[in-house]
This record gives sequence, structure tokens and C-alpha cells, in this order.
Amino acid sequence: MSTEENKAVVRRFVDTFYRRDVAAFREVTAPDLAKVAIEQWMPSGDAQWADRRLDITEMVAEGDWVWARMTASGRQIGEFKGLPPTGKTSTNTGVVFMRLVGGKVVEFSAIWDDLGRIQQLGGVVVPGGK
Repeated sequence: MSTEENKAVVRRFVDTFYRRDVAAFREVTAPDLAKVAIEQWMPSGDAQWADRRLDITEMVAEGDWVWARMTASGRQIGEFKGLPPTGKTSTNTGVVFMRLVGGKVVEFSAIWDDLGRIQQLGGVVVPGGK
């Protein structure tokens, strides 16, 4: 597939994940990755955040890989990284890396600014603390 086609798949991956459209999400995701996302990531996010929004702000593709800068926002309703629910809204930025094969995302990893998000929510991180 072309890099533009891969970018379109990533846009659909993000959109269907955000909308919790499980059937459409499975169409663009390898079975093993879809299982983890549907059984773990979706419920975890639903338990932690209300009024969620997920946006792609930039995207680069090379061969089978797509990198996307993302912005996630939402109101904290569940524990996040040990921080009890605050009811506050925060925004988190990050970069996701996806490898595609045959029009499906087969690998996914992400780097998010969790420290910045914890600080927005009023939490404090103590080096070496628990």
C-alpha cells in the first residue's frame, strides 16, 4: 500500500477506536492487536476519562510505518497513574507509531506526556517515590 493509503488506515484506526466502533476497528487492525485494544485499552480509557477527544495533529509515513502526533483530552473520572479521580479536564500530547501490513495496523506503540497530564490534574510526582 502507498504511504497515503497507510495514513488513511491510521486515521480510520484512530477514528473507530475513539468512537468505539468495534466492527470497523477490527477491519483496520490485526486480530491480536484488536483483541488487546478492545479488551484492555478501550475499557481502561472509558473508566478513566469522560468527554474524551482524540485528534491527530500531524502525520508522517515511510514504507509500512506511520507516525502520528496526537492530542488527547478528557475529564478525569477514574484513577490515572495512581492519581485518584479529580473531575478536572486535561490535555495530553504524544506520538504513536504504527506498522501496517496489508491495510491493517499490526504494531502499535506510543509515547505520551503523562507527567504533564498528572501536573495538569494537580498531582505531584516525587522522584523515586511511590
